[in-house]
Amino acid sequence: MDKVKKIVDQIIDLSHSKGKTTVFLIGNTAKIEDVDFYLIPVRSYSQIVVAGAIVFSELTAKNIVKTIDGLVDYIFVDSEKKISDKYSINKAPSNIERAVKETVVDSQLISYKANDLTVDAADSFIAEYFLTDISGIGGKKTAIIGAGNVGSKIGMKLVERGSDVTLYRRDVKKLDLIVDYINSTKSKYTVARAYGSHSALEASNKADILIGSASGVAVINEEIISSIDDKTLIVDAGKGSIGRDALLLAHSRKIEVYRLSVESAIEGMVLSLISTHNSFNNLVGRDIFDGVKVVSGGLIAGENEFVVDNYSNPKIIYGLGNGMGDFNRKLNKEMLDALNKLENFINGNHDT
Repeated sequence: MDKVKKIVDQIIDLSHSKGKTTVFLIGNTAKIEDVDFYLIPVRSYSQIVVAGAIVFSELTAKNIVKTIDGLVDYIFVDSEKKISDKYSINKAPSNIERAVKETVVDSQLISYKANDLTVDAADSFIAEYFLTDISGIGGKKTAIIGAGNVGSKIGMKLVERGSDVTLYRRDVKKLDLIVDYINSTKSKYTVARAYGSHSALEASNKADILIGSASGVAVINEEIISSIDDKTLIVDAGKGSIGRDALLLAHSRKIEVYRLSVESAIEGMVLSLISTHNSFNNLVGRDIFDGVKVVSGGLIAGENEFVVDNYSNPKIIYGLGNGMGDFNRKLNKEMLDALNKLENFINGNHDT
């Protein structure tokens, strides 16, 4: 655990010098390697400093937590269940999230979904890549080679953005289910569709966007690279989805190949989840001020409750609840009087 302690000391030093919050991510993966874990590089953002580790067993997760608990502000644990039962401590279904929850005492604990982080990063990157195109992603053809958990979710997002998406995976029955799901759940106003292909080469034909999404498996080969246009965007979303010879061929044709980065996605995810965590623990509740009922933190307001920013110390009034999760748009005299009374209370005019 010396490496873990060293990287934690590093993010603590960075946080102290910049006044930032420290975060340690504990992820897990089904791709077993010949080490107990590997570290995630330190990332320093405007408000947070992040490091982490990818683990392959519950025991390793627990040992890491014992090393870092109380040293970092937040411990994030991947809630997805990807590890074989043989790496479980008690031989029950392996659960890294449970193992971490059982061990954390002093740091704040938050769960996250690492696969969705990859999906959001891919969606954002591709949208940004085509930002100057008047049609954006709309009307373009995407090929996703490796339509598993991540690939299928990326496919859904790109179809929703207007791209026809052809997916390939070896399990034809699962592929058909994925394609049917995407097409049956997309908006009826979305013309773009998902298609299944029984051949990676066929799926890649005339693709504007080519995505490899098979963790550690080179599913994109020289033949596929030979078949695509020089302007095709190639993204490795699976760490090793593109073979070495295929990469060399792409480079020889001056086709840029992008390895998906989760840099920006990590910052957004961490800040969003910390905000949700703090809001749930500090802002969810009800109170009464000068006879006027207030509510905050996402609770459904009653017909006579005003939704505010903070039920215990309101500064902003968002509106009067209608009892059904929305606001009452038309206020009668009694409602307006209550609103005026609450505004006066917030502004310090308690005697008016």
